[in-house]
Amino acid sequence: MTASPYADYISDLKAILDDLYERPDRYQTFELHIELAMGASLLVYETKRRKGQTDTIAYARTPDGNAQIAPATAYQRVASFMAMRNHIALSGEPMIALNEEYPHAVINFEYRAKGAPFKTSMKMIFVGVNDADDAARYLAMAGGPGAIVTARPHSSSRLWEWK
Repeated sequence: MTASPYADYISDLKAILDDLYERPDRYQTFELHIELAMGASLLVYETKRRKGQTDTIAYARTPDGNAQIAPATAYQRVASFMAMRNHIALSGEPMIALNEEYPHAVINFEYRAKGAPFKTSMKMIFVGVNDADDAARYLAMAGGPGAIVTARPHSSSRLWEWK
């Protein structure tokens, strides 16, 4: 089983998210929901813009309990995940158990830039890996070939790259 590389996709997505974070007024509407699982902890970062108002919230779920955290801190962790060397995309069919050794991110993003005729959306699950050996280890643990995206662009009823 050969996983499709997603370095280019993540690089482009990170550029859009950085722009959104730094200049949300350039977008007519957006809704971003990221769940980043790191070890036994889960970080959630949500931001949306409707009717000219931007709302952002971030919180962490740890074995010790839940805590609200600064959105800037949460976005910094998301940016660190996206800066990893490579990423593997999960297909969502069948769902596999998350491996605590690897960070996983579910990214659900919909936006419409000012002046754009339509909105654009994506929903994907990514696993961050450091190198080819790391990716091979993850693939060996992932189980069946249906769990990993092997052809791009990926599109299913549950997950899709861009539409």
